[in-house]
Amino acid sequence: MKKIFSTLAISTLLIACNQNNQPTQKTTTDQTSSSPVQIEQSKYAPYSKDEVEAKVQALTQIVENDTEYLPAAVKQAQSFLESWNKYPEALKSMMESDLDPNNAEYSNHIPMEMEQPALSVRAQITSRESQSAFNVQGAIEYILEIQSTNDQPFVLQGMSINRGRCGYYTADFHSKMPVQMSYSSTVSYLLKCRGDQVLEAELITDQGNVNLSF
Repeated sequence: MKKIFSTLAISTLLIACNQNNQPTQKTTTDQTSSSPVQIEQSKYAPYSKDEVEAKVQALTQIVENDTEYLPAAVKQAQSFLESWNKYPEALKSMMESDLDPNNAEYSNHIPMEMEQPALSVRAQITSRESQSAFNVQGAIEYILEIQSTNDQPFVLQGMSINRGRCGYYTADFHSKMPVQMSYSSTVSYLLKCRGDQVLEAELITDQGNVNLSF
């Protein structure tokens, strides 16, 4: 009997020791409270969603209407659209950019007020008796005189009379092209056709062409 009690005592002692050696399990509440709380950063930060979406919509308008805007502006807008939601630096650059479909600087059309004004000149055809020794007495020669009424100087580089069908000679040394013309200066050219045959002339200058009618 003493042996049975001794065996029971030893068994009870072993069970107690095993219970004391088991690791303490954390409750579900403890596990939840100890895990770090992760807050996802907004892809629009530090801007608002409405601000970013408005900018994206404006850039999309430039890309979709690429013929209306300068190629460099279209390329830049497309680059922003592809990268703004991937890189914070790209988002910042996009929002600070002045790219806008209403910005005239990026338009592919030159506003009328930005176009260079047409040059102002006047021209007349006069006739006189030929001064060439090779012409018979009483022969008539026709002279085209061009006078600048333009405020700013320009360079006369060439001329086409009747779409190239009527040639001309330089009437004097000072009219040899290219010639710089300032306000009121005049150049003269001998025509290779009769004066009444001249319908139009195109003056080629360093500031654009000028069309004349007679």
